Amino acid sequence: MSVLKLVEAVKAGDVENVAALLDSGEAIGQQDGYGWTALNWAAGKGNPDTIRLLLAAGADITHAGRDKRTAYQIALAAAQTENAAVLYRAEQEAGIRLGPGIQDYCKAYVAADLKQFPGWPSQLPGLADEDLVFLHADLSVTRSMLAGKEVLFAGTSVAWEIFCKQQLAFKVPGDLEWAAAFSAKKPVTAAQPEL
Repeated sequence: MSVLKLVEAVKAGDVENVAALLDSGEAIGQQDGYGWTALNWAAGKGNPDTIRLLLAAGADITHAGRDKRTAYQIALAAAQTENAAVLYRAEQEAGIRLGPGIQDYCKAYVAADLKQFPGWPSQLPGLADEDLVFLHADLSVTRSMLAGKEVLFAGTSVAWEIFCKQQLAFKVPGDLEWAAAFSAKKPVTAAQPEL
């Protein structure tokens, strides 16, 4: 085993060896050639127990290697949703992550669905019930998929927000939901690239 015993133990998936190395005082911040620590490797291919061990031993949750990704970002990229959830909670507890990131998210609806809102503008020229419109994270409605382009309705009222949530079931997915959806659709192949 190389001088990076902890990193190698994590890469091998050996939770017992990780625990033994931590108990013996192995350096938690050791980095490989990519600048990744044991926590970075555990995020992408380890299991949540390994991540918990490393965090309890004082692993730096904010450390990013040469690729500028934190452990949480690595877990998301690898669609390791359980790992990402553990890291997300750890970031919140450390006061690092205060909420989901701002996303340029929109969802398509037929105009007829949105016209059910009592405060919907009655005079929108050229908007047929069957036309597709886009509801954005800021609850504006546009003809374009791009936020702020061809705005039809800039709903800002509490009533509109309630309508969007209850009637349209509109919700901006968080990072973990994106990763879980990706993971569910990811085909299983015989030759997966090694992390």
